[in-house]
Amino acid sequence: MLFSEDPQKIIEYLGDESNAFKAQSEKVNRIYFPKNENELIAIVREANEKNTLVTISGGGTGITGSRVPMSGGWVISMEKMLTSVSRDSEEIIFQGLAGTIKFGLDRPSNIAHLPPGISLSELERALPKGLIYPPDPTEKSAFLGGTVATNATGARCFYYGPTRSWVVGLSVVLANGDVLTIRRGETFADKEGLLNFTSESEKKYSLQIPNYQMPDVKNAAGLYSRPGMDLIDLFIGSEGILGIISEVSVKLIPSQKEPVSILSFFGLETDALGCVDILRDMKDRGVLAIEYFDRNALDFIRTEFQELKPELDAAILLEIDAESMDLLSDVSGLLARFNESEDRCATSTSDRRDLKEFRHSLPDSVNAYLKQHESYKIGTDFVVPVDKFPNMMNKYRETGEKFKSRFPRPGTHYVMFGHIGDCHIHFNFITANDEERACAMELYLELARASIALGGTISGEHGVGKKTLPVDGKAMPYLELMYGVHGIAEIAQVKRVLDPKMILNIGNMGVN
Repeated sequence: MLFSEDPQKIIEYLGDESNAFKAQSEKVNRIYFPKNENELIAIVREANEKNTLVTISGGGTGITGSRVPMSGGWVISMEKMLTSVSRDSEEIIFQGLAGTIKFGLDRPSNIAHLPPGISLSELERALPKGLIYPPDPTEKSAFLGGTVATNATGARCFYYGPTRSWVVGLSVVLANGDVLTIRRGETFADKEGLLNFTSESEKKYSLQIPNYQMPDVKNAAGLYSRPGMDLIDLFIGSEGILGIISEVSVKLIPSQKEPVSILSFFGLETDALGCVDILRDMKDRGVLAIEYFDRNALDFIRTEFQELKPELDAAILLEIDAESMDLLSDVSGLLARFNESEDRCATSTSDRRDLKEFRHSLPDSVNAYLKQHESYKIGTDFVVPVDKFPNMMNKYRETGEKFKSRFPRPGTHYVMFGHIGDCHIHFNFITANDEERACAMELYLELARASIALGGTISGEHGVGKKTLPVDGKAMPYLELMYGVHGIAEIAQVKRVLDPKMILNIGNMGVN
């Protein structure tokens, strides 16, 4: 079984993309690289017997510290898990950058049985021509297992829904080495909120789902809990605290003509936002994605895109079903009605790539700036109901201007961008020193409380991981802000049923 105790190798697994979490190398004893479920089971059983903490590591693309082994112990990297369990289905073999990938495909149902270590970009390349996996998480180097563990979303999830909507089966290795094989539609919570199920070894489990009420918006905060819920949804978005995903079965759909992408610029933000309000109602006609950039965001990337005119106040990036010419015509008319200043329309693969690069240039530029200033990302992941979205936007602007007035200096103080179709805007503080970061964290807390008060969530796509917020001089688990101490205790109660020794991904969701 492949593992490493080399300190130089261990260093590679001590952080994530946020630059906010850094584990101590001396606390991490070993990195394991299982190649299949049997090896994974053996590692977990040994860890359980020795009461050794285990942290699961995906592609390292997260920004919440979920994969960071802050408490030490062992790390299990899923990067070699590239082969799914053999079954009666067509076998697909693909030579990817990470190695040979093998998985099963049921052609009649278009269901793929996939290994957790395959990246989204490799999955896209490995699927037979004519089939696609619809969720569109932004970071294509993310592992499939990690996107399931966080219920990841992206731009096209406005139309297609989150990862959860496409997962129909899971194999999960529990902390004692037991295996659960879960199929959507087979096991549901009863009237008392109990989930009763049996493992592959015939061991019976029974757990009480959390009693908190989840917001009725796009949400990736906490364990999923709804009356009569499906067992599979408990594990989707569970951030590795309940078990380790060893196989994922997903629905595929026939691919259609590549969508038309339109990047539209506006001289007034009010025009851009008014246009978005109507575009949301056109989703069922084939509006796949609606992304947004405020003036500060455009200013921040202006050196990279010098053709951007200084008078531009906002931009929206659309993806539209290319099969509907009527829809394209109506959208063009709508953009003109809301005084669009200019646009760029992409119908070819290369043009679409250029617009995606424009979209990704902003978070990339923000991350580069923060690393240059030895800082870390202080950015929101909030979602609120559509009728409350104008209130949240006003709160964002007020907060940004408050921050700017407190620290007068050249340069950008904050940017707003993201998945406006889902009322899911990322507000990023651009901080330059420790004093600014301390202030930004206080203002971030105000914004989080505002989102919750408006019926929203503190995490729309990234999960909560090991994030904390300073409250009354103490570090409060991020999720506690939303569900309270009792909510965290309910999550811990679920975890203890499946992980009695509390060894898996300790610290995620505030559970220790």
